[in-house]
Amino acid sequence: MVLKDVLSAALTYVGADADILNEEDCMQDDDVRLMVKCTGFAMDEIASEYLQAVHCESVVSSGKKLDYADFTKQPLRVKKVGRDGKSVRFKARASYAEVDEDGVFEVEYTYLPEHPSLLTDSVQTPLPVPVKSLALGAAAQYCLITGRYEQSVALSDMFAEDMRTQARPYKAFKWKR
Repeated sequence: MVLKDVLSAALTYVGADADILNEEDCMQDDDVRLMVKCTGFAMDEIASEYLQAVHCESVVSSGKKLDYADFTKQPLRVKKVGRDGKSVRFKARASYAEVDEDGVFEVEYTYLPEHPSLLTDSVQTPLPVPVKSLALGAAAQYCLITGRYEQSVALSDMFAEDMRTQARPYKAFKWKR
């Protein structure tokens, strides 16, 4: 899915004209720019509360610190730190993870996805999320920011229900005879 698909659905949810997205200078419109930011907020909510994206990589510590700026993705929470196949104690700080010694460590962490900024940018979520769900989250954020609180609550409830359905583990159905 691309950003234009999400924006089109989200603008429809808030009662705005989605045809504005067909204009060349649509990204200059204040409502469209705000909806782009709200889409990023919804993506962050999905990644932090419903469908966590997990990444593992090797990171070199310097001064007994694994600096989050050295990670390839923006970390949300460090889950594990290991070395030579064994877990290593660490303390998560605001901008780094503290370890007992310098060297190369395997770090497993959850992260926030990159936010799209152009209409043709792909929208990346940890697991496939329908356009409808992401648009509901963006529309709920938009309504909250613009002061439409009742509409925001209704859209937020719909978004939360959609995301609980997406995050629920699927079990094989067995027929009883």
